[in-house]
Amino acid sequence: MKAKRSIFAVGITAAMVFSSLPANAAGVDLKIGTIHPLTGGNADYGIGLTTAAEFAAESVTKAMKKAKVAGSCKIVASEDDQATPALAVEAATKLVKSNKVHAIVGPLTSGSTVSAAQSVTVPNNVVMIATAASSPDITKFKDKDLLFRTYPSDAFQGKVIVAALIKAIGKGLTINIGARNDSFGTALANVVTNEWVKAGGDIGRKILWNPENATFDSEAKAVTEGDPDAWVIIDFPDTFAKVGPALVRTGKWDAKKTFFTEAMYDEAVIETIGVDIMAGARGTAAKSIGVKSDSWKAKRKAAKPDTKETFVDASGYDATALLCLAAIHAKSTKASDISKSLRAVSGSNGGKNIPWTKMKAAIKAAAAGKDFAYQGAWTTAKFDENGDSSGALFRVFSIDANGKLSSKDGEDVRF
Repeated sequence: MKAKRSIFAVGITAAMVFSSLPANAAGVDLKIGTIHPLTGGNADYGIGLTTAAEFAAESVTKAMKKAKVAGSCKIVASEDDQATPALAVEAATKLVKSNKVHAIVGPLTSGSTVSAAQSVTVPNNVVMIATAASSPDITKFKDKDLLFRTYPSDAFQGKVIVAALIKAIGKGLTINIGARNDSFGTALANVVTNEWVKAGGDIGRKILWNPENATFDSEAKAVTEGDPDAWVIIDFPDTFAKVGPALVRTGKWDAKKTFFTEAMYDEAVIETIGVDIMAGARGTAAKSIGVKSDSWKAKRKAAKPDTKETFVDASGYDATALLCLAAIHAKSTKASDISKSLRAVSGSNGGKNIPWTKMKAAIKAAAAGKDFAYQGAWTTAKFDENGDSSGALFRVFSIDANGKLSSKDGEDVRF
């Protein structure tokens, strides 16, 4: 009789163990589309983010098999929006209506992100994680909890730019601001304005330009008026390739007194615009707060050897991985379920830290319905109630006479 009880107890214990493990039936087949600029002035960034998203989907699907979780996570289509809002709407429409995606990774820019969300993804109940959209306006966007981002808000970057300016030229001086007239440019220009004035400085001129203009001589003349102590320029490479020469032609602009944003944190971009134009300028750019980012770069390089590397690529990887993990956690491809589970797997609800290097463990935890904190190569997301990632890290960079970029870790600013 005693032996029978022992056998029965062992059987119950084994059943409990196996019932706690993720079963094949717990899996899902998640279809993801991407929207990034694959041609045009921001193409290097867009291609890098797109291939990083592909790498993530491939990595997750392989790890699902190892974890014995059924299904897959696939990038079914990648669309080119050329960093243009109207094209982003077209791209999102194609992904949602024709490709029937469950979620979207991207876009890169704030204008494209807001337009695609407003016109397509929110009305059609599709989750989207933007990869480099930084406008503070996105935080307040009425998105039915369907829009997230793995890139930090420019509410942080504006503070970093002002801090770097104060260190470079001091307080209480006058700066001029030139910015592209779109969601990214106007919002960040307003943050810089507010932060600079709050610190005791003055704004001489704030000039917004239409990125579609053929020439920018009048805007360049306006933004160089008044003999400012420094400039802040907020623009994308394709537009500044026209604005920069116009600024030089004024004879009043000095790159050594100018601060840019992360769009110029690329030596290929600097070379395209012109080293003679950009030499001596400084700027700020978001930096990875993830784990083992150098290891990730090496693995991505091995997987996608032909892709040119940019500083933000891992954001596309993490956005994709988080969507995959959220769908597995929710056991669903329904938008509202994925949205809720994005917080469960990103650490918003607490739980064990699981790095991207342990994808099999993350998938097992997700399949078991556990709350955990995915530690990405770019972000440790912990999505807040607005879908923003918590925390941010920024570098302050310089461009030397040869167009080479440099920065010092000791000058990084963390939030």
